[in-house]
Amino acid sequence: MNILRLLNESDYIQVNNQFIKPDQHGASEEFADEDDVVLEAHVDGQDLVLTLGDLEDATPLADGGFWLEGVGYLRFLSRQSLH
Repeated sequence: MNILRLLNESDYIQVNNQFIKPDQHGASEEFADEDDVVLEAHVDGQDLVLTLGDLEDATPLADGGFWLEGVGYLRFLSRQSLH
């Protein structure tokens, strides 16, 4: 499963130790370009804007999360996984 599919299927995103509901997230898995914005959210009062290229540079971790330089820990969560 690729990172864009995980993003598209998520309801919430864990960014380091915070759980957020993004303002906007997702993109077409077939037609997205590296410079397309796929995630916009507010974390600690700051805007977080990531492109597909940013996400593709993330390092997968054993627990299902990802490490993204300059951001930290990311994990994509559905409502079902939180209950």
